[in-house]
Amino acid sequence: MVGGWGMSLSEKMFGSQRAITIWVVSVVFAIVFPAYFSYMASDADGSGDGASGAKGKWNVDFLMDNITFEETMSLNDGEQGDFYFDLERPEDQMIGYVEIIVSCNDNDDTGPGTNDDVDVATDFSGVEGALDDESGSGTCFGDAVTFTIQLTPEWNGSSYIADGVSKDDIESKWNDGGNGTGEWLTSVTMNVNTEPIIGEINPIGDEDEDVTVSWRVAVYSLEFTAIEEEI
Repeated sequence: MVGGWGMSLSEKMFGSQRAITIWVVSVVFAIVFPAYFSYMASDADGSGDGASGAKGKWNVDFLMDNITFEETMSLNDGEQGDFYFDLERPEDQMIGYVEIIVSCNDNDDTGPGTNDDVDVATDFSGVEGALDDESGSGTCFGDAVTFTIQLTPEWNGSSYIADGVSKDDIESKWNDGGNGTGEWLTSVTMNVNTEPIIGEINPIGDEDEDVTVSWRVAVYSLEFTAIEEEI
């Protein structure tokens, strides 16, 4: 054969320093570039506005909703009514707090000293989490007793800006810890305060009252928006 046509493949690839350099660079390029792009793609998939573990400046919003339930009973003097509410875990949401309102309206007595009142006590033994029971008393002029049970500490639903923290940090802060689900029991005892007007008979007095217990569960989910720093 004449000239370079008779060179073997190995001679072409490694026959000179230039050929060896080109071969080495080509191999490195073939290995490093796919790995680089694979890493960048996976990093972008996991980041959204930024990787969940990356610290930055965030606008934090709460998408809020309410779960409500109420029950009404007619209670005589000295009678106790047990009101139950079974709270299930809301899908993809946290529980901020549970508000319990006991209401009654004594509109048929003569005035101070004759208005009915209630004694209220809770039993949270059937609720997930170590919650302290509540108790209170009130007069039947509408909302007699109100309790607010905080499930996510410090949560009030207000948007804010977080700086120097990660998404993971924010999600960890606004977490109800899995607490709040289960059977919420509120017991109400009625005290009918009727004063006799004519002998032993009170023609306008009453012997019972309607009592309503209402539960309002404030639930929420988190929404993040990255804030770009000005240069």
